[in-house]
Amino acid sequence: MSTSFATTRFGTTQRGRLVTAARTTFTTHGYHGTTMDAVSAVADVTKPVLYRHFSHKSELYLAVILEYLDDLTNRLCDLREAPTSDFDRVRRCVGVLFDLVESGPHSTSALVFGSGAVGDHAVESRIATALAEFVDTLATHLHPDEVRPQRTRLLAAGLIGATLAAADEWHRLRQPVSRQSALDSLAGWYCSGLRDSVD
Repeated sequence: MSTSFATTRFGTTQRGRLVTAARTTFTTHGYHGTTMDAVSAVADVTKPVLYRHFSHKSELYLAVILEYLDDLTNRLCDLREAPTSDFDRVRRCVGVLFDLVESGPHSTSALVFGSGAVGDHAVESRIATALAEFVDTLATHLHPDEVRPQRTRLLAAGLIGATLAAADEWHRLRQPVSRQSALDSLAGWYCSGLRDSVD
């Protein structure tokens, strides 16, 4: 299991420990099943300490989602440094998404990409914007020379959905093929679809 997603960008600060505790609680119990009491218990702090940093559960949830998306975006940006073939570029993107699924409970990817209503319009709007920005980043990385942004966004969104579904199934079946084979298969499927597509 990859541990890199478990390392908070806030380091060892108290706020960082609170976000890490919230991530554990949200991935285990979901948004509606998580309470501020539960987060403070996992973080081993009092509720006043938690509320000093986050006045509402929705704010804490937003911090968790943004941290995951920041990590994913940074990984994609790191991939841009090395020139690669189209297949390698797709395969590396698939690997980043597989890492997310492997980083914790299988609910992690659903937490990040399936964020539902939290009863706070401002938070929901910020999450939607952050998700859209991530899809844009992925689309740009997958197709750096593409002049049709709407098409590339659709392809990027499709790759996210297909990869996360495949990764979940791979885990459910107890890794019936090697990780390398799984990544190669998904990247090959995506690239062959592009070759066969007709505008």
